[in-house]
Amino acid sequence: MKVLTKTRTSEFFIFFTFILCFLLAVICMFIRIKRLYPRGKEVLSVLSVKPFFPQGQVLFSISDLSKSQSLGSPALIENKDFIQKTSNSEYSSSEIPQPPLVTNENEEDNHNPNEKTFRIIESQFGQGGLKYENFCVKNTSGVEIDIAKELTSKPDFCIKNSTEPQVLIYHTHTSESYLKKDEGFYYESYYPRSTDSSRNVTRVGEEITKQLIKHGISTIHDVTYHDSPTYKGSYSRSCKTIKENLEKYPSIKVTIDIHRDSMGSPENGKVKPTFKINGNKAAQIMIVAGCDKDGSVGFPDWEYNLRLALRLQKKCETMFPGLTRPMSFGNFRYNMNLSHGAMLIEVGSDVNTLNEAVYSGTLVGEALAGVLNDLKK
Repeated sequence: MKVLTKTRTSEFFIFFTFILCFLLAVICMFIRIKRLYPRGKEVLSVLSVKPFFPQGQVLFSISDLSKSQSLGSPALIENKDFIQKTSNSEYSSSEIPQPPLVTNENEEDNHNPNEKTFRIIESQFGQGGLKYENFCVKNTSGVEIDIAKELTSKPDFCIKNSTEPQVLIYHTHTSESYLKKDEGFYYESYYPRSTDSSRNVTRVGEEITKQLIKHGISTIHDVTYHDSPTYKGSYSRSCKTIKENLEKYPSIKVTIDIHRDSMGSPENGKVKPTFKINGNKAAQIMIVAGCDKDGSVGFPDWEYNLRLALRLQKKCETMFPGLTRPMSFGNFRYNMNLSHGAMLIEVGSDVNTLNEAVYSGTLVGEALAGVLNDLKK
């Protein structure tokens, strides 16, 4: 009898120990998962196909998924912590420009119902790189920059109240285009280039030009195609266009190359950088500024360009929080050596819609006008 009781006690102890260990293992696994993936968040690393865009993280919340129907692709993706810290716009909601209707997204497209589709990952880029006040700079150049000092140092030109052109808007990759519809996916037949100026980046440049002229800044918009019929040599051809305009209009102080980006892949999903303002979607922009680390780039006075780019980055985030991705600052020039007021701006990506990109053109134009009017005599 004593032996039987001892055996049962031993079996109970082993069973109790097993249950306790199992519960501890479950608790540890739960804690581990919580640390790796904060509740409601997933992390996606993306790398731009363009060489000057450094790797970064896109945060998105599962609770933010909305109407996207193809392949379960997420809708607006937000880094909420960053947005909450930078949501104080100097505009009231009633003053924020409304998006112009460029295309009717309800129009029927003629697609084969069996055509393959690929998902779009809609993302809002937040913090990345060096954070200064309300904006960020990703510095891949190897050159240390004092952002505070450059912001307090004025560009070495003034904008005049004149009918003479002060700004040149142009496009090195003129045929870069956008999607027509916001569907959360794109068709296999989609080709993100077009010589139709109502569908590509020249439509964005047109919107920026309109805003500058509205604010009294005379602007030339050159819509010459530099990447068609051949992509190779685009920057050499746009260099010629810039020089011709500077020779014809020596009053030009600012030269801006408007592009659109491309991120991700069909296999993993293509990324569209997007933010919401006053309930409306717009494409995020990336301002690109270059330098010359060791004299090999042929861009000795790059600091003047950086000063203007930093002012625009700050103004965009002050007026329209969330409009910008972190500035890309690297050891390159992309024709920015041709004037002290030169920069390159990526407006959205190839899977943003034309409506989103053009709306961003409106916002960029407003912010740029604010920066340039501060430089008027």
